[in-house]
Amino acid sequence: MTASAKIIVGACAYNEENNIGNLLQNLTTKQELPEDSQILVICSGCTDRTPEIVRSFGENDGRIRLITEKTRLGKAHALNSLFGIARKSAEVLVLTNADAIPGPRSIKTLLSRLRESRAGAVFAQPIPNGVTGGLCSRIVNVIWRLHHVISLLQRPKFSGELCAIYTRYLQDLPANVATDEPYIELALCKHGSHVLYVPESVVYIRCPTNVVDLLRHRKRIWTGHKQLQNVTGAKVSTSSFLNVLLAMPALRVNEIFYASIGAFLEMIAYIGAKIALSQSTIPYVWEPIRTTKT
Repeated sequence: MTASAKIIVGACAYNEENNIGNLLQNLTTKQELPEDSQILVICSGCTDRTPEIVRSFGENDGRIRLITEKTRLGKAHALNSLFGIARKSAEVLVLTNADAIPGPRSIKTLLSRLRESRAGAVFAQPIPNGVTGGLCSRIVNVIWRLHHVISLLQRPKFSGELCAIYTRYLQDLPANVATDEPYIELALCKHGSHVLYVPESVVYIRCPTNVVDLLRHRKRIWTGHKQLQNVTGAKVSTSSFLNVLLAMPALRVNEIFYASIGAFLEMIAYIGAKIALSQSTIPYVWEPIRTTKT
């Protein structure tokens, strides 16, 4: 990657009026993006003020471009639209979730590491945002701590919360995928490339704040992981029981209790995912997790 490579930052949004303005403000003032970069927001079937907010930002910053899809067709469809644009006009695509907030200069750090490494993609460390006391919050913190340890010390688990990818490795996602990240990582591996974890680059993410929403979210994740394994034989590193077991010593003593409750919830989510796959009842246009949107 050359220092002058064209960069596109992309986000897919569905009813993100509570955060999209914060995200765009962050991207334009705290990430030191190149002047010739573009920021693309695909608003898919939004029924709130998300497109209006993006349009308003675009009037003041020519790098911001709004793309609207009248009908919500799922994240895979929105990402494929983004991939198509990026392949034609950029060397690197930076992806961020529309409900996330990158840490200051985190994108600049990712681009620097991508330029220096031989990786096809680099990704940031997701950190739960605003997660404080309460059972669910503590479980969420433990889950993401385990993800961090596995990616740091074992095989990285590609995360799309904030990542940078060479566009030559982008392949359109199948329309019926439950989660997109494993397929992006698989495409890189098929090209003989790999992903690199950059923990000094951080992204603050919204997480479920009650157990019901957490179960729904984890079932969605497990559905995607098992779907990938069934179709391709590939296995996501964080879905390996052995990898999780090897990461457990990194937990603090007071986190072990919440890890055990989390393991029980993971088992329920896993069973739910297996049932959904066996009955072919996977909703590819997922309902939003309510407590991550408020």
